[in-house]
Amino acid sequence: MRKTITITYPATPARTAQMLADPAYQEARVSRAGLDNASVDVAQRGQGFVATIAGSIQPSQLPSVASRFVRSAVSFSVAESWGEPKDDGSRSGGYDVTIKNAPVKVGATSTMSPAAQAAGEATTVTVDVDLKVTVPLVGKTIEEKAMGMVGRVVADEERRATAWLAEH
Repeated sequence: MRKTITITYPATPARTAQMLADPAYQEARVSRAGLDNASVDVAQRGQGFVATIAGSIQPSQLPSVASRFVRSAVSFSVAESWGEPKDDGSRSGGYDVTIKNAPVKVGATSTMSPAAQAAGEATTVTVDVDLKVTVPLVGKTIEEKAMGMVGRVVADEERRATAWLAEH
């Protein structure tokens, strides 16, 4: 299942990238997710960076349609990478997602650019997600449930990023 997600940050692309490359911001993301054994690593790559979050999720934290098929904690890592900025501050990126103990494959590409027609400084991040759950008969249902949660995740990210940017 494919879905395009749009996140708007109230800052320039340079400031948004600076926030996303800040280990403290990534740790704040992890703390609100309720992950077990979570870790954060941010590595600079020239003027780009890779922010990696790893941890595990207990079956009880998964949607009920998915938790029926998972018997132990699901270990995962998400590496959010952003390349070097172009003249206007825009960047290309991607997400490398590894999930163990679950029949799930996720891939995503992303772009960061100045928000068109924004009142003030703003950045739009567009993420094209491809999610595949390989569980016979119910895989599509699990995909739909997972993608259905995206709106809440985006709203939470925008709200918390706005607060972070105001404080830092």
